[in-house]
Amino acid sequence: MKLISIILFTLLSLSSFADTKFYSKFSPHEGAQAFEIIYKEVKESKKYVYATIYSWSDKGITDSFKEALQNGVEVKIILHPSLAKKSSIKKVASELEALGADLKIAKMNMHEKFVLVDDVFVVNSSANMSGGAKNRYSENFIYHSDETVEGKSVLSQFKKEFIILWNSAKDIFTANEGIAEKLNLEALSNSPINSNASLYSSSMNFKIKENKPSSKAYKQGKYYTLSRIGGVKNQTWTVRDIILDNIENAKSNIYLSLNHFNIREISDALIEAVKRGVDVKLAVDNQEFKTRINNKEMTPQFVSDWKALPGNKSKIAPVRVKYYSHSPSPRHWLLNHHKFIIVDYNESNFEKTKLISGSYNLSKTAEHNQFDNMVVYKSVANKTLFKSFKEEFDNQWFWNRDSSDKPKKEMIEQFTNLKDGTSIALHMKEAVSLNWKEVLSLRSKVSRAAKGLFRGLYSNKDCLYYDVTKSSFWGCPR
Repeated sequence: MKLISIILFTLLSLSSFADTKFYSKFSPHEGAQAFEIIYKEVKESKKYVYATIYSWSDKGITDSFKEALQNGVEVKIILHPSLAKKSSIKKVASELEALGADLKIAKMNMHEKFVLVDDVFVVNSSANMSGGAKNRYSENFIYHSDETVEGKSVLSQFKKEFIILWNSAKDIFTANEGIAEKLNLEALSNSPINSNASLYSSSMNFKIKENKPSSKAYKQGKYYTLSRIGGVKNQTWTVRDIILDNIENAKSNIYLSLNHFNIREISDALIEAVKRGVDVKLAVDNQEFKTRINNKEMTPQFVSDWKALPGNKSKIAPVRVKYYSHSPSPRHWLLNHHKFIIVDYNESNFEKTKLISGSYNLSKTAEHNQFDNMVVYKSVANKTLFKSFKEEFDNQWFWNRDSSDKPKKEMIEQFTNLKDGTSIALHMKEAVSLNWKEVLSLRSKVSRAAKGLFRGLYSNKDCLYYDVTKSSFWGCPR
């Protein structure tokens, strides 16, 4: 018996150092391939496909769901509430349910983006099911299989997450059918587990209670009621707190690639890390650039606080903006849509490295008003993931910069060249990574060349050009 215990202990110890076989892809350069992997897994499913969807315009995933259904596979999809009101999605929902699928509307904003297949595969991503996510935005996809102990653990965690989201969601009725079936959960508890890949979700800020079969909620397909732990005034912060814990314990470096950053406590923790001598760098989306601090967006707050540190006044804050627009508009986005953090990256010793990645923007909205997640990956077993995400961070940091780490001349000129000798473009087809000082310098240059542009820009941000001779915007949607 003692020998068996020793063997089991040895195997488990060795498994912690074995490659988890988790791997990643990144948009836009691998976007098509990233989506194809998802299509393939869905089409080849044998038992079930469970998906959470925030935005849905990609025909490939729709066709994949249909093929799975035609093969007799169970398909369940949880939709973002406002998405379910769109006529195009209503049409898709009717088509899929006619083939046997079940679709439900999440209790609150459904911002998670994962697809789970047959207890053998799950992809968790920053990307929505859209063309922009595939071809234009900076996104990440992490693929997990059941080939290792860690893989089985991740799959189990995501399945539990889906069950909680599903059992608390409202059914969609397209043909007067009965309510979609309840999924079984072993225990009405929802807390993170400690493993080499641990899921942290905003759903963990809620207590779970079963509804009575006679209740109105139950008859709508809402088998669970989720109530906020601590109530509205003292809500818990499950995801934020694990991020803070990792930042506060960082020893050497913290690299963040972000779409939105609105949590003051995290900004303050990063400043404290800088004071400890930790190398902190932020690669952020164009939307994060603001000329003034406003106690809402934390990127300008971090820049201001960093500059106020002793000895930093004449230096450049370690923040770079994926700059593609003078006033970002959804019509012209080239988003940095990542939400990941690398902590204590060290290629000679990955044992202390952490990767935090998922759908969670650093905001109160992500924590308390929608379903979002972050997975914390640790141990040398995840070194392949760590390397790929550091490479992606570097890609963001040096985007369209030259060998001397200056913005490429042609990338700066695209913002100041005049179309037909009269007009400056408001949005670019390609982005460039600029530090805060470089953004201010570029905008100052544009302002001198096109007087009045920035005064009316926000209300005309969907337009394409500003005519410097007429002081007017044009190429605007009707």
